Amino acid sequence: MKKFWRKLVVCVSVFLICFIFVPYTDAIAQEKAVHELEEIVVTTTGKMKALDTPASISIITARELEEMGVNNIMEALEKIPGIINKSSSNDKLVVRGMDGGMAGNVVVLIDGVPQRFGDSFHNNLSSIPPSEIEKIEVLRSAGIAYGPGSSKGVISVITKKGKRDKPVYFTASGSYGSWNTYNLNTGVSGGINKWDYFINAADYHTDGYVDDKKENQDSVLLKAGYNLSDKTRIGISGNFMNYDRDSAYGLWRYKWQLDNYRRDIHFPKSETDPDLVWHNEKENDTQIYALQVSHKDIKYSITSVLSYSNFDETYKNQKALYTSSSSSRVYTEDSDQDTINFSLSGNYNFIFETVNYILSTGIVYDDIDFKNKRNYRFDPSRDTGKYDIDVGEKQYGLFWDNDFLFGKKWALKIGARIDEVEVDYKDKASLTIDEDDTMVGWCIAPSYHLNEKGIIYISAGRNFWFPTPQYYAWAAAKGSPNNKPEDLKPEKILTYEIGYKHLFHKAFNINLTGYYIDYDDKFAGLYEDDDWMGYKNIGKAEIQGIELELDGRVCSFFGYRFSGTYMNHEWKDGEVRVYDHPSNERVIRELDGKKIHGIPDYSFIVGLDFYPVERLKCRIDINTAGSYNIDYMNRFKYGSKTTVDATISYVWEKWKFWLLGKNIFDEDVERAYNSTGRLTEANGELQTSYYVQDGAYVEGGVSYQF
Repeated sequence: MKKFWRKLVVCVSVFLICFIFVPYTDAIAQEKAVHELEEIVVTTTGKMKALDTPASISIITARELEEMGVNNIMEALEKIPGIINKSSSNDKLVVRGMDGGMAGNVVVLIDGVPQRFGDSFHNNLSSIPPSEIEKIEVLRSAGIAYGPGSSKGVISVITKKGKRDKPVYFTASGSYGSWNTYNLNTGVSGGINKWDYFINAADYHTDGYVDDKKENQDSVLLKAGYNLSDKTRIGISGNFMNYDRDSAYGLWRYKWQLDNYRRDIHFPKSETDPDLVWHNEKENDTQIYALQVSHKDIKYSITSVLSYSNFDETYKNQKALYTSSSSSRVYTEDSDQDTINFSLSGNYNFIFETVNYILSTGIVYDDIDFKNKRNYRFDPSRDTGKYDIDVGEKQYGLFWDNDFLFGKKWALKIGARIDEVEVDYKDKASLTIDEDDTMVGWCIAPSYHLNEKGIIYISAGRNFWFPTPQYYAWAAAKGSPNNKPEDLKPEKILTYEIGYKHLFHKAFNINLTGYYIDYDDKFAGLYEDDDWMGYKNIGKAEIQGIELELDGRVCSFFGYRFSGTYMNHEWKDGEVRVYDHPSNERVIRELDGKKIHGIPDYSFIVGLDFYPVERLKCRIDINTAGSYNIDYMNRFKYGSKTTVDATISYVWEKWKFWLLGKNIFDEDVERAYNSTGRLTEANGELQTSYYVQDGAYVEGGVSYQF
């Protein structure tokens, strides 16, 4: 499979390079700078400016992705206020501190198609190449139109499509950087008569931070659209992604492993035990086919998406591969998932004398069929019945949204959504589960337009987060009477928000949001004696925060950017099993008043843009993440970290050249895990796992388009 992708990328690259020498008079089109809040975003009522939406929303455009020099969109999303990267070996984003445990958190859409893959519904954000993306819309407010999970944030990825005003448009780019990292992208797009098309191929490889991980990512996106008229379009697309990753396990033994084997994928168990801790391997293939129909008239619009996705993954857990006493624990899991998604939404604009009323409604249907099979390499006779599972999940959603505009100043959004989720679980250990839940969400958001460039709004909304199939599988496999599968229920999240957006001048623009979140039936890990028993609804939490985005172009040669957030997050109810200190004995403790572990109180980014001469740009980003508690009881913290990124780029006719550095001062950054505060022994040291994140990185690249 990998050879096929690479051959395809090489062939397309050669094809494009041949065209470099074909006479072509057009120079690179210089993009007109448009402030992100002036960008058009997709809403339940159709399309409107981000400035006018009564919600906290940020936009990352293709231009911004290119200027940041990101190799995957995870790097870009971390720069949005309120978004935290809690990844170790998986993509895991947390919005506003609403962590969903070992599961995907935010709702991720690609051109309206939900991305929920595997038993934990991870979204494979790292496998989406930035070269395919037109823009990313990041919604931090509770969004009922996107169903269960949207209360924890929505990331909507809109991919590029061909422009009908140009028959053929070619692009090619390549970069090479530290750790044997290369990124190749080629594309062709355009329009012929009533047709538009877009083809993009990407190949990405890295050996990781010297040797802590290895990644290969290959992708091909094919899109075509037929425009029946200027108002109606039928589009089809095929997206093929292959993602292969080898990653190290956490380093923890008295921090000795971290201090001596920081950049190694394999390392000894301890100073006295030479047995190697091995790595895990993951490879997945994703195919997404979609049919989209849209029609937009002056008074009404209709959009419908029908998609089929196939997700095939092989995961190899090899931690004990060369440990003779425990090599029988080495296993391989093969997963396969088929998903059918259908959505149909429309709106009608009623225009009265002093009131403009937009009625929107829509239906959503998801059908997920997930199968998993485990095999123990060194113990083939071992019983795998509780791991060989078949899970079916169906979701039916109906939403109703109303937008009122009273004159030119006042507006009101009010809506509701009802979702029915059915889960059918069975394994080869003869356990079956048949659960269903009905969830009713709502939102209300009045707003006042100060002028055409300013808005103030307040909002309140209720939504849910439904447990993933893996939560049911763990509860079933562990068999604890304190965590039965039938007792799992959705988290309930109530969000209040007040926002202010204003485009004062090209030199000063502001997006300010304050919020309060009431978090009920929050999940956390359950332990009994020395055994982990899965995730359970254990209590309540509250989160209050403020988010601020500022930017502007002060003069012809200088601009600035600032984004930051401050949060107060704590448990209000619940209890967990933790380790007492210094005895290292297991005890039950109340959570009331404790900060949510793993979530920093603050983070911010200061960006400076310099334009010393025409077509030359220099960019500096100073990224700071505050300290966070490692354990439930808030006894230990991971300190704050500051990293610096810098980029210089130059555009010359059809060419663009760039040189960038990330974490240029090589700050040591890890993700630390030890929620129960376990010690190595009585009176010992913390048994904290540290997952090393990227270190200093330098890259050079070139792109060509005509």
